[in-house]
Amino acid sequence: MSAPIVLAPDAVARPWGGHGLPHLGLSAGEIGEGGETVGEWWLPTETFPLLIKIIDARENLSIQLHPDDELARSVGLENGKTEAWYVLGVDPGARILLGLNDGVDPHAFLDRAERGEDISPLLRSIEPAVGDVVFVPPGTMHAICAGVVVLEAQQVSDTTYRVFDWNREPKRQLHLTEARRAIRTDARAGNPDGGPSLEKDGLIHRSRLSCTEFEIHDLRAENPGRMTVEERPEMWFCPNGAARLATAKGEVLLSAGRFALLASDSGAVTVTPTESPFSAVRMFEP
Repeated sequence: MSAPIVLAPDAVARPWGGHGLPHLGLSAGEIGEGGETVGEWWLPTETFPLLIKIIDARENLSIQLHPDDELARSVGLENGKTEAWYVLGVDPGARILLGLNDGVDPHAFLDRAERGEDISPLLRSIEPAVGDVVFVPPGTMHAICAGVVVLEAQQVSDTTYRVFDWNREPKRQLHLTEARRAIRTDARAGNPDGGPSLEKDGLIHRSRLSCTEFEIHDLRAENPGRMTVEERPEMWFCPNGAARLATAKGEVLLSAGRFALLASDSGAVTVTPTESPFSAVRMFEP
């Protein structure tokens, strides 16, 4: 059996990012000291079979999409990129763009992008709320807009086909030829209903998203509770409160803005809130 491990994500510079998220204990670190803005914090990919990151959009991210497994493998990549966002913060009026509006032809859409026209009005504009889960399957045109902070779970891939970058300077490469092969209009993008909240052994569980690549569940606790982790590792992220996570091999304190890795042989895990109510986002492979 293994003890839980608290992990610190690495800051990644992005032109649309900010200067840290103090309420989550995320600083810009040495990158910020160099004057660059930090848009993402990544967990080391060797620690877990999914890529987990936090995204802080202070400006609009590019309008983009990702290949599915079949397309990715046809061009020599290991896999495509299915992702989902757990919304952590939303400024008043902030939006996300997700999928083409009804009746928009995908090829006409990309023709406009090739001419450098603003294609954002052709996409579904959604005002998210904190706690929403947004599913972004491959082939879905999307963008996180300014003022939104998300926790992202995805397949381990950094393959992004950028279609429109808001005419920012300096210009970044676009991938319009690749996008024509990758775009899909049958993807089930959106905010899934998830399941009901269920209480078991003092903990409140709720399934939020289940897809072929990963699952996302909510966990809440106001009093000590217990659950079992076996057969597959889990990554927990704490958006609120704090709790001690204890197994037969040791314990850690999981507080707001921190991640904890529970190995596949963790066994019984006791969750004891130290700041209540405690909540965690559990992410794992099916």
